[in-house]
Amino acid sequence: MGCCFSQSAGPNSPYPGGIPNASARHINPPPLSLGESATAPPATTQASPRRRRRRDRGPLDEHINKPLRRHVWASVDRQWTRKELDAERAEYFDTRVTARPEIWQTLHSALQVLWEPPTQETNDSGQTALQTAQSMLNAAEISLPTGNMMNGAYDSLGNYYALPEWVISDPQNMVEYDHDKDGLSGDDETQGDGEDGELSREEKGKDVDEGEQIQIRARLSESGSDIAVSVYKTDLVRTVIRKMATEAKLSTSKKIRLAYMGKMLKENATLESQGWQEGHIVNALVFNR
Repeated sequence: MGCCFSQSAGPNSPYPGGIPNASARHINPPPLSLGESATAPPATTQASPRRRRRRDRGPLDEHINKPLRRHVWASVDRQWTRKELDAERAEYFDTRVTARPEIWQTLHSALQVLWEPPTQETNDSGQTALQTAQSMLNAAEISLPTGNMMNGAYDSLGNYYALPEWVISDPQNMVEYDHDKDGLSGDDETQGDGEDGELSREEKGKDVDEGEQIQIRARLSESGSDIAVSVYKTDLVRTVIRKMATEAKLSTSKKIRLAYMGKMLKENATLESQGWQEGHIVNALVFNR
């Protein structure tokens, strides 16, 4: 018979007061049920954050396009003359080699319309010139983000076309005429915008080239039909336009502008001086005054 301290105190002991033995517990964890993974993280009920919906800004191929407006400025670093400005503008467009050449040509043609000074056939605000230039830009799908060409233009493919302000419009403080050695302007011969100055030059041409007439054929944008008029080689474009308006029987509310090879023709110069070749058809753009 041993000491009471040596008697077992386990759960199966006949002696009361025993406590469960730690060895009686399960050594291994309970088996996993089907579908559970030992490495699976505990399930949570927290909802995933809501995604912020992006605002639809429209197709990427659509650009902001505002109505064309004139650019007004004054030169502060140099004094421009008409001859210098015309020469530098011609050189500028002749040296454009980036982007699409047809877009540069359209921009040049639209600017040539805006370069023309207001005459008796257009109002002082230049609305007719703006409408003509705007129609050219629209036809070529050229967009203006601000309406001012000074801030550049975009074509339908997204190409950017930068234009300096001296190309866009004449400075307000420009010297209009270049004086030669005799103190006369090189443009004095064509200064007379009135009927007297025009007829004087035309009469001189008729006296020299009497009988040397050419036939000009033009296609009217309003009807698509062709008209033909006979003029002298020395006749100015404005004289040709007047004869075409008479031949087409246009109302006084209509106006004609001639274009050739994508270029608007100046009304104070002859057709041949602007590259027109005999037998070629010119485009007669008809619009309201």
